[in-house]
Amino acid sequence: MATIRDVARHVGVSPATVSRVINGVPGFSADTRERVEAAVAELGYEPDTLARGLRTMQSAVIGVLATAVSDALASQVMSGIESAARSRGYTVMLGRAGLGAEHAPSYLRSFKTYRAAGVVVISSAITGDMRRIAGARLPLMAVAIRNGDVFPSLAIDDEQAAYDGTRRLLELGHREIGLLAGDESSMLVNAPRERGYQHAMAEADAPTLVERGNSLYDSAPPALGRLLERAPRLSAVFALSDEMGAAAINELQRRGRRVPEDVSVLGFDNTRTSQHVHPALSTVAQPLERMGEQAVFGLLDGTWRSRIFEHRLIERGSTASAPSPAPSRKRNLP
Repeated sequence: MATIRDVARHVGVSPATVSRVINGVPGFSADTRERVEAAVAELGYEPDTLARGLRTMQSAVIGVLATAVSDALASQVMSGIESAARSRGYTVMLGRAGLGAEHAPSYLRSFKTYRAAGVVVISSAITGDMRRIAGARLPLMAVAIRNGDVFPSLAIDDEQAAYDGTRRLLELGHREIGLLAGDESSMLVNAPRERGYQHAMAEADAPTLVERGNSLYDSAPPALGRLLERAPRLSAVFALSDEMGAAAINELQRRGRRVPEDVSVLGFDNTRTSQHVHPALSTVAQPLERMGEQAVFGLLDGTWRSRIFEHRLIERGSTASAPSPAPSRKRNLP
């Protein structure tokens, strides 16, 4: 098996230069980079990431913990993570932590074994236990969730975003707006979004209608059914994830309700799911790929501070003005 010294001799450079090329570190010419990359391919050299980690106490690996909250959301964050990692010569090791992050401890121990440079936690809180298991040498960064002041996180202002989404539905003339919320135990994501909805509805002196799922597709139809039982004339649904929003559109149509003519539907996140349903789902967007990129750069550059990103409202075909009330029928007098 070829070694880094074999590659260096083949090209006529030092092993340090080969290492810098492989890890994407600047400081050499384009010609040198091309010759090193050609030699790596020709000789079949593969860097020993684990051995490098044992020597330097850090390997060219970024760990990722993804919960089961939304595969679509995690996928878009992962796109940003992988793009940023590749640009710095790092690879990504993914661990699926489960809906309640129950598998997080075992993955964190694996990341420690591989001397990962850091771990990005997608849409799940960094807990004290996770920090203890990771130890002092393994930095953690949460993405798409505000982790308070204790642990660093990259997120939007969920409460303001939900407030803005609700206000838009109110501006369209809707009064009976049902909320498809996430799991009540998800205090760091669901609770602020629900507060934003409650705030906007209270300002408009409109009734609040909340039913909960777990942010996943299959949880939305039964929750929507409960909303419709409580408010048969519901004219808008605000789903706090795109998966629940897409499910709401399909379930409303199954029940004979037109979207958006009878009922408008607004989602949250702007994942690819929002455009894989008809009509396309209006949504409150958060910059998922960008947050993934910035998480990696923050871990590698040692800038682990929390940051709030801007959200925006994207209006597509699933929202429209509230339907006009049916005209009252007057009985003709003789």
